[in-house]
Amino acid sequence: MSASRRGPLESIGVVYVETSPPAVEMMETLRRTMTEQGRRVWICPSRADERLNGQLAGTDAVLVLGGDGTILAVARSCAEQQVPILGVNFGRVGFLTELEPGEVDEKLPLYLDGNFWVDERSMLQAQVETHGTTHSLMALNDIVLVRGAEPRVVRVKIWIDGHLYNSTVADGVIVSTATGSTAYNLSAGGPILHPQVRSKVLTPIAPHLVADRSLILEANATITMELQPRSTAAVLSADGQINVDVAVGNQVTVTSSVHMTRFLRRRPPTWFYRILSAKLRDSF
Repeated sequence: MSASRRGPLESIGVVYVETSPPAVEMMETLRRTMTEQGRRVWICPSRADERLNGQLAGTDAVLVLGGDGTILAVARSCAEQQVPILGVNFGRVGFLTELEPGEVDEKLPLYLDGNFWVDERSMLQAQVETHGTTHSLMALNDIVLVRGAEPRVVRVKIWIDGHLYNSTVADGVIVSTATGSTAYNLSAGGPILHPQVRSKVLTPIAPHLVADRSLILEANATITMELQPRSTAAVLSADGQINVDVAVGNQVTVTSSVHMTRFLRRRPPTWFYRILSAKLRDSF
């Protein structure tokens, strides 16, 4: 958590899900209202990544009208330019969003006037070289090495800070942040971490050995994974959105990113427990 920002937000970006009529309608309303207030406003559909990157310079905050998946996509661009995000939930889960659509009229002016605190979240950086090309991927939730189209297991040798930790036979391996601990990691039986925790979580997906369990790592740990002989080919995925094919012998390195995702918040940090309780209750 960092200190509250002083002064109003003057330059605002609005990223919206163009396939959601309610999100489009709110975008139009917000653009008109904030422009009338004298703020600089730009808009961008959620699928226009290059356009988004070109508009972030000088922006005080980005309003994201969408679900968690939209926020994950926007976060990669915003983190690099240190632009905070305020999410309005037009999705299903809403772990990352701050406001529901019905709260915007009443509560958004408070954020625009600078009445908030900044929630900083750790991110991951992954690197893999395939066919002579180095791919670099950044993620807010998780980096996943998972089997591809063939219904066979992957065989993954894992090093932590250069020490050989394990050889895993499973459907895949998840490296998640604390933010991502409530996503794929949780579905695979991994632990839940408070989002302010800087640790990483290493979780095998459907491992063959019962003893092959999740491991919580310190923040600066470097994880290296390599597909072993007799393994099926795999896919390296960042937040389930950016995917790279990985072959036997390719090494994947996962570290903490130098970038962080920043969210504008007014609710207290303990609000996470309320959201968690509600979401878990709804899942049963």
